[in-house]
Amino acid sequence: MPELLFEIGCEELPAGFIDPALAFLERAVDDALTAARLPHGRVLADGTPRRLVVMVDDVAARQSDLEEELQGPPTSVAWSVGADGSRTLTPAGEAFLKKNDLRASDLYETPGKKGTVIAAKRRETGRPAAEVLGALLEGVLPKIPCKKTMSWGDGRATHKQVFARPVQWLLALFGGRALSVRFADVVSGDTTRGHRYHAPAEVRVTSVSQYRAALEQGQVVLDRAERKQLIRELAGKLAKEAGGELLPDEPLLDIVKNLVEKPFPVLGHFEERFLEMPKELLVSEMREHQKYFAVVDGTGTLRPAFVVVAGSESPQKAALAAGNARVLRARFEDGAFYFRTDRESTLASRGPRLKQMVFQRELGTLADKTERLQALSTHLGMRMGLAQATLVGVFRTAALCKCDLVTGVVNEFPELQGVMGRTYARHDGEPAAVAAGIEEHYAPRHAGAALPTGVEGAIVGIADRLDTIVGIIGIGKAPTGSADPFALRRAAIGCAQIMIGHGFRVSLEDAVTFAVSAYRTQKKLEKVDPVALIKQTVEFLRGRVRGVLVERAAAQGLAGAEDIVDAAMAARGGVNDLPDVDARVTALAKLRAEQGASFVSLAATFKRVGNILAQARQKGLAPTELDPSRLVDDAERALYDALAGVEARGMPEGVDLTELRARGAADLARLRPSVDRFFDKVLVMADDPALRDARLGLLARLEEQLVEVADFTKVQLEA
Repeated sequence: MPELLFEIGCEELPAGFIDPALAFLERAVDDALTAARLPHGRVLADGTPRRLVVMVDDVAARQSDLEEELQGPPTSVAWSVGADGSRTLTPAGEAFLKKNDLRASDLYETPGKKGTVIAAKRRETGRPAAEVLGALLEGVLPKIPCKKTMSWGDGRATHKQVFARPVQWLLALFGGRALSVRFADVVSGDTTRGHRYHAPAEVRVTSVSQYRAALEQGQVVLDRAERKQLIRELAGKLAKEAGGELLPDEPLLDIVKNLVEKPFPVLGHFEERFLEMPKELLVSEMREHQKYFAVVDGTGTLRPAFVVVAGSESPQKAALAAGNARVLRARFEDGAFYFRTDRESTLASRGPRLKQMVFQRELGTLADKTERLQALSTHLGMRMGLAQATLVGVFRTAALCKCDLVTGVVNEFPELQGVMGRTYARHDGEPAAVAAGIEEHYAPRHAGAALPTGVEGAIVGIADRLDTIVGIIGIGKAPTGSADPFALRRAAIGCAQIMIGHGFRVSLEDAVTFAVSAYRTQKKLEKVDPVALIKQTVEFLRGRVRGVLVERAAAQGLAGAEDIVDAAMAARGGVNDLPDVDARVTALAKLRAEQGASFVSLAATFKRVGNILAQARQKGLAPTELDPSRLVDDAERALYDALAGVEARGMPEGVDLTELRARGAADLARLRPSVDRFFDKVLVMADDPALRDARLGLLARLEEQLVEVADFTKVQLEA
C-alpha cells in the first residue's frame, strides 16, 4: 500500500520545540487520517533543527465509504402541525436541512435520547486519498504548538506565515507522487535538502526509502535516537583522549541532539587553575550557557577539558576548539569573580539581606519564611524525639538554607541554589551535616531524584514544603485543574516521599497545624479560619500521599493496589503516620498477591463485620463493652478465644515496621475461619438484647484489630 511522506523544512528550530512538535505531529496526523476514513499503518514522526518529518505506512488509496444517521431536533420542534393536520418544517427543521445539505424527502422519525426526533441518512462515497491528503496536511501544519512564533510575508493575509521559524520548503509525497500542500506562500514539491553547509542542493525523491538515502548522503541524521547515540559515542571517544570520560548528563544529550543535524564533536581544554572552583559551578557554566559536555576521571573529579558538539565539520578543529575555549574562559572568569566575592562574607552574615527578598507578595519575605522554617523544623524534630545535638543542627540548617539566594553565584546561576550554600557553609566552618542539609533540603529536585540522605536536610525540606503549601493555599491559590503555578503538588509529593523514605513517624495533621500557626503574624492570613485551612491542607496532602503509595506499591510489583491504598489510608490514624500506612499497604497488597481468591473471601468476611456494625450504629445500637460470660455458642466462644490469642501475642520489639505489619496481616488472615464459622452459626441481631449486645461487642473487639490494618469496606471484592 502507498506511503505518505511529509517534510516541513525550516530555518533552525529551537531545541526545546522539536520533541513536543514531533509528538504532536505524530498524534495529529494519526487522528486526522482516522477522521478522514483513511485506514493506515504506523505513523512515525522524526526531525532535526531544520526539518519536521512525518512518515505513514500503508495508507489506503481511497477513503472508506460513509453511511451515518444524522439526528436533528425533536419532532415537536421540527414540525409545525396545521389545523387540517398537515405538517410543515419549522425554522429549526429547515436549519437542520440546510446545515446537512438535505432535502425534506430525506427525513424520517426515529427515537432519540429524549423522545422522537427527525433524522436522515447521509451516504458519502470515499474519495481517492490523493484528493484528501493535501487539505488534511494543510489543516495539521498550522496547529503545531509553538511557545513563541515568528510571522513574516508580504502583508497579505493569504501569504502571512506564523510558525516557530520561517518555513523554507515543503515536501509532500503519496505513493511516489507529489501532493499539493500550501503554507502561506510556500508550496510543496518533491524535493528535499541535505545539510545546510555540506549538501545544500535540492534533491528530488519519490519514496520514503529514497528520501532516507538522500538525507544520509546529504550529511543529515534524521533519527533523533541515532543522533543522541552518535553524540554519546563520538564525544565519549574524545573524552578518553583527555584521560577521562563524559560526565553523565542525559538531559544535556537530549538538548544537544536537537541542536545539530549531524554531530561533529570537538575536544577543547581550559586552564587547570579553574579547577579550584567548585565542580558544580564549572559544570553549570559549561552546560547551561554553552551546552558543552564536562569530562571527569574515574573518581568523578573534573578534568580540564570539555566536548562541544558542532553542527558541521570544520577543517580547522584546533581553531574551533580554541575559540570555544576562549568563550568558556570568559564565563569561568565571571564565575570565579562571583565565587571569590561571595566568600568574602560568611553565609550567616547574609541572613539580614533575606529581608529584602520577597518569598511571595502576600506571604512576606524570605526572612519571614526562614523564621517559620526554624520553628517548624524544630517542632518536627522534637516530635520525632531527636537528640539535642541533632536538633541544633536542624535549627542551624533552617537558619542558613536560604542564605545562598543572595550570593553572586546563585544570582547568576539559580540552578546552583543549595549547592553553593553547601560549599560556602563548609568554607565558613559549619558542621558537615548542616552544610549537606542546606543542599539536600531541596531534594528530591524532580521526579525520580534522590531523597535527602541526612536528617537535617530531610526535616528542613519537609518544613520548607509544608510552609509553602499552607501559605499558598491560605491565600486562596491552591492548584485548580492542571494549573499549579507554585508546584504545590510536587511539594506535597516530596513531603510524602521524604517522610516514608526516612521513616519519619510524625503526625501529618500535627505538622500542618503547627505550620498554620506559624503564619499567625502574617496579615494576609489573619482572617483565614485556621481550622478550615488545616482541613483543606490535609485533604490536599492526602491526595498526593495516595498517589505516592500507589506508585510505591507498583514499584514492588504490586500493581492495581489503589483499593488497598484507600483501605490502609482509612484505617485508624488515617495518614498521620505515613511509614506505617506504607507498611500496611505493602503487607495487604502482598497478602492479596499471594492468596488470590482466598484474600477476596477474607476481605468479604471482614467487610461484613464493618457493615453489620455500621448498620447497628445507625439504629442506635452502639456496641457495649464485651462481657465474655454472655457468649454461649461454641462458634462465638471460639472466635473470642482466637481474637484473644491475637491480642495477647501483640507485636514484638526490635522488628521493623514492614515486618510488624506483615505479621499483623497474617494474624488477621488466620482469624478468618473463626469469623466465617461465627457468621454461619450465630445470629448477631438476636432477639435477646443482652445476647445481641454481647455479639456486637465481640464484633467491635474484632473491628479494633481490623482498623489497625485497614478499612476492609474499601477493598474491592472482584477476584
